[in-house]
Amino acid sequence: MIPLRDNLRCKLFPIATLVIIALNLLAWFYELMVQHSGATDQFMATYCMIPAKVVGAFQSADPHLMLWAVISVFTAMFLHGSWMHIIGNMAFFFAFGRGMEARLGRARFVAFYLLCGLAATLLQVWSDPFSQVPNLGASGAIAGVLGGYIMFWPKARVFGIMPTPPFAAETWAFLFLPSWFVIQLLSVLGPQVGEGGVAYFAHIGGFLGGLILAGLWKLYQPVSDVCYIPTDCDCPPKSDDEHSDTSDGEDGK
Repeated sequence: MIPLRDNLRCKLFPIATLVIIALNLLAWFYELMVQHSGATDQFMATYCMIPAKVVGAFQSADPHLMLWAVISVFTAMFLHGSWMHIIGNMAFFFAFGRGMEARLGRARFVAFYLLCGLAATLLQVWSDPFSQVPNLGASGAIAGVLGGYIMFWPKARVFGIMPTPPFAAETWAFLFLPSWFVIQLLSVLGPQVGEGGVAYFAHIGGFLGGLILAGLWKLYQPVSDVCYIPTDCDCPPKSDDEHSDTSDGEDGK
């Protein structure tokens, strides 16, 4: 299933989420221009994250090489390999990013997104530090958003589309998100890891990073009324207690 939206009602307009989506789209259109100019190889070598290049830069202790290695880690988060790659990533991000931005606040959400992308990169590099294959895509950072979301709203409903009838789909976050993570784990443990150029280790690293960061934030701020899961009457909760049975809040029982 490709998720399109959830059923959360949030008080904060998702400006940061939309800006990140816009940056990804701008980067993609710039990539198309680069492809048309015939400079794709040089562009990818400069702005994609190449594990062997990153490891070599830090082993050399050359400040210039280390700086560009770090830059490539973050620029790679905004690059994509195809139309389906960016459309799928942005659909996932919009569906779950809106609620995460509201729960964390805009500035913290941006920091959260980048840190999850960094966690994704670290695990991907660890999995094959000598790889010369360019890594690109927002998938690792978005996986962190998925990991964080399950910490806050396991009972949210997720709506999306499927490639086969009945096409429209609906499920619980606590079913969809762990299932997605298990698929990434099985892909790593299976004999065809790496097939299709998918960075499964980055997905796992991002998801676990988001899970940990969101868990720490939930310890610091266990309750919030910025978003709620609507009841049958679609009424906002009467208090900010997320665990209230009447509000069915972020993770109410």
